[in-house]
Amino acid sequence: MPPEPGREPWTPSRVLAWTLVVLVGALLVEVLFEGWVETLVGTSSTGYGGRVILTEAAWPKLVKNGLYLTLAGLSVAKVAIDGRWRDFSRKADLALVALALVLVLAGLVSGSSLPLIGQALFVYLRGVIVFYALRAADPPWPRLRPVLWTVGGLVALNVVVALVQMVVGPPAYSALGWVDLSWGEKYRSQALLTHPNHLGHLLALAILGVLAWLGPRARLGYRPWIVLGVLGLTLSATQSREAIIAVCVAAGVLCLLGGIGVRRTVAAVALILVFAGAQVALRPDNRAEWNRRLTGVVDAFRVPSGAEAPRTPAPSPTRSGPAAPPSTHASASTHTSPSSQASPSAPASPSAQASPSSVGLSPSPAAAPTTPAREIRVLYYQQGLRLLAHRPLLGYGVGQFGGIVAEKNDPNWNLNPAFGPGGFDRHGFQAKQVDSFWLHLVVEAGLLGLLAYLVWLAMLAAPLLRRTSRFGGAGPSAPADPFAYWALAAIVFVVQVAFLSASLEDPLLPAILFAILGLAWLYPGRDSTGLRS
Repeated sequence: MPPEPGREPWTPSRVLAWTLVVLVGALLVEVLFEGWVETLVGTSSTGYGGRVILTEAAWPKLVKNGLYLTLAGLSVAKVAIDGRWRDFSRKADLALVALALVLVLAGLVSGSSLPLIGQALFVYLRGVIVFYALRAADPPWPRLRPVLWTVGGLVALNVVVALVQMVVGPPAYSALGWVDLSWGEKYRSQALLTHPNHLGHLLALAILGVLAWLGPRARLGYRPWIVLGVLGLTLSATQSREAIIAVCVAAGVLCLLGGIGVRRTVAAVALILVFAGAQVALRPDNRAEWNRRLTGVVDAFRVPSGAEAPRTPAPSPTRSGPAAPPSTHASASTHTSPSSQASPSAPASPSAQASPSSVGLSPSPAAAPTTPAREIRVLYYQQGLRLLAHRPLLGYGVGQFGGIVAEKNDPNWNLNPAFGPGGFDRHGFQAKQVDSFWLHLVVEAGLLGLLAYLVWLAMLAAPLLRRTSRFGGAGPSAPADPFAYWALAAIVFVVQVAFLSASLEDPLLPAILFAILGLAWLYPGRDSTGLRS
């Protein structure tokens, strides 16, 4: 007899589908809490200049990696049981295989060991496991609702905490157990995440989701605008320049694709910019920081990397020498924290003002006092493009330049003679990682690696573009498809911030991005309530 409606038998396939959904939810919760938990369970000490040194606990990262590997294994098992291999031979799937092959080839050609290549591929591509887990589970919409409500609740929790931090300042950070109060002293809200930019990325994706949901509605009440206003205010509290600029551009693309009207787009962007401008106008320290960074960008072009006045080289460790001092909590993550990156000559106070090198500006060389403090990302790009000119096709090998894997494998990766006689010049910047995903990728895997990655993103976006009113040939009366618009706007957003951060290999952003893409691929033609049109 067929099963009664609503009482499906518990087959191995159904058990795996439920397990995959639960584990995806657990992973999203883990990446939202990981940095805070590491702070709570880690041990802190005071180093040179009063900087806070946090020794992180290893188990949160082990839990995260275990969830990723378990999701990968169970996804393969679910597809095998269902016999759905043909469902995973889309152009985007083939483009991912091509990208992985190019990354492996780049590593083999440049001498990366097989374990190093494996680690690099995992960091580059781990976020996509969420995408495939959702596609393998193929759950009905009601089964995913609890996951979305849970993640939405955690976003709301971060919003509340960030707004309290904006108003109260350092005491609100201390109350949560943060030992490095540098962001509190700058009134840059980080909530429960390790860096204000991470919170900015999360809030920007939430704003784009709200805009995609509002797009097809004929009339709007005041409540959606209150939600947008609160999210915009919280985004401004992070002072994440990259997130504020990128979300405005992504909203404009959303409008061009037909996902939201022009007037609503202008109103939403204006709301975001007004709050961001108010943070700068009302806080003198914020104005000074914006002026410093803008001046640093100009000076980096005026005096590019390698054009500095000669200076006496300081002693530096060799690649075979002792390891660098224990990394701080901030330097272990992609975005570095000012106080934890202060130079040894800084005042011996935990609340001492950060040096230029700690906030993205290179310090002036002691022997060349006329050299200005310059934006470190521009200096890194200048050097990186020169390196690329020598090995343009496949780069210098995955796991060898500027990323999480390179630092773990060799804390003095920048002294690699392949990068030149003096290695890669960090210009006195204390963070050991290169804070730009695109620069990291193109130097490690060359132009072929960059092209393969961009083609893969294009293949992920292509089926979604065909569901928009702009490219799908649908008119104004076509069924609403907010997930497709949200995913496309999210891709536009992360492509931009990847120029100024290592966001696409961070623990947080890839998991969120590929969860959004998974929803968009799974549920075409859904209206704003999640029901099929």
